[in-house]
Amino acid sequence: MSEEAKSPCPYADGLEEYPLGFVVGQNLLYLAYFAVGFLGMSSLRLGGYPVVSLAYVTFLAVMLLVVLRKHICTHCYYYGKRCGTGWGRLAALLFARGSGNYRLGVKLAAVTWMVATVVPVVGTAFALVLHYSPSKLALLGVFLLLTPAVLLFHRASCASCRARNVCPASMVRSG
Repeated sequence: MSEEAKSPCPYADGLEEYPLGFVVGQNLLYLAYFAVGFLGMSSLRLGGYPVVSLAYVTFLAVMLLVVLRKHICTHCYYYGKRCGTGWGRLAALLFARGSGNYRLGVKLAAVTWMVATVVPVVGTAFALVLHYSPSKLALLGVFLLLTPAVLLFHRASCASCRARNVCPASMVRSG
């Protein structure tokens, strides 16, 4: 019996490529989430510039569009394909398959999403203390409502993912 016949395929049934509408929807949700976080902290200024907000979006852009694509996506089933975010195709444009450090990527992803969530909550709360306004309070409320929406969308993406049983970031496992 060959080695292939002995070991089961690690990939579950799922989408070979995600529908374009799903990809666009997930990215629009992320953009809204990050924009609300940016706006909530934007009154925290230094020299007239919203430095906390600018640092936040710069960090997210670098991590989500470059660093994590190299370290995670280059090892993913969806490398070069349209995954739930479309980032598998982005990774293939930027990096060779397997060129990143997957374990490092998983750790960096956890840190990145923690920063994406915690910094706007703390930053907007701090901005509210310094300069209360109903609009900042509303932005904090919207951000807090978007947080579970982002998690639920991620979970829905995982439910259709072929790599859900081997991906450490999967929110859904089958069988």
